[in-house]
Amino acid sequence: MYDVIIIGSGIAGMTAAIYTTRRELKTLILTTDIGGQMSKNPEIGNWPGEELINGTELSTKMKSQVEKLGAEVKYEMASKIEKKDKIFQVTTMASVHQAKTVILAFGKVPRRLNIPGEQELVGRGVSYCVTCDGPFFKGKTVIITGGGNSALDAANLMSKIASKVYLVHRGDKFRGDEYLINKVHEDNNVEIIMNANLVKINGEKKVESAELDNGKTISSDAVFIEIGYIVNDNLINGLVDLDEKGQVITNASQMTSVPGLFAAGDLTDALYQQLVIAAGEGACAGLSAYHYIESKAQD
Repeated sequence: MYDVIIIGSGIAGMTAAIYTTRRELKTLILTTDIGGQMSKNPEIGNWPGEELINGTELSTKMKSQVEKLGAEVKYEMASKIEKKDKIFQVTTMASVHQAKTVILAFGKVPRRLNIPGEQELVGRGVSYCVTCDGPFFKGKTVIITGGGNSALDAANLMSKIASKVYLVHRGDKFRGDEYLINKVHEDNNVEIIMNANLVKINGEKKVESAELDNGKTISSDAVFIEIGYIVNDNLINGLVDLDEKGQVITNASQMTSVPGLFAAGDLTDALYQQLVIAAGEGACAGLSAYHYIESKAQD
């Protein structure tokens, strides 16, 4: 029996574990990787106290920290959460774990275009992670679609790797930070195409080209889809209240509509989604889990 099970090991989950272990709660982290989206970012420039830090490095540091504090990390994917007689039961492919509280911190998954050729060519030129797969296309031509910070970051990174980068955005202006927009405009090998959508990705064994709704076809070796993230609600659909975007609704204590079940990080309905905000939510969730357990002990 654990005091708290944290599902996810991104910045929110790791921070929550720091606070639960420091309150001497028996803590289990269930995850399939370490760091989540944070680990895929090569340059984090908005983490307090660090002018620039690699996401993998920060993830590794946090894992080491929580383990030294006493948290247990298991590489298992949670498939079901149930509450029975005030105790939570979390089922994975490997085991069934019980806890007095649960903190949801598994973030979001990449949003898909859902166009012909996308699913068929995933791993063969279609990718949702420039940091992971960008180096495979050194000296090649690539397409990046999206208009936010993730797309702008991706275009800037690939400008240093690929020979030619097409940045395709459906709107007439970017939604990201001004300094990232300026950097992309300064990259000589980045061609920006506004007011256009990808409608089809072509290729037999690998990506060969992509078609736009403006009638243009671009020859390319890869298509990186950077159009944001959505909550994978397979684990929580019907369990907790969600907003119209499918995000978990929480109160000021990060508690969901289920008493004892908390949520933190990108999967919540917070106004902004940044590392420092996810960390703050994780800290709040960890402390709230502690106070929830304390209050139940006094009942």
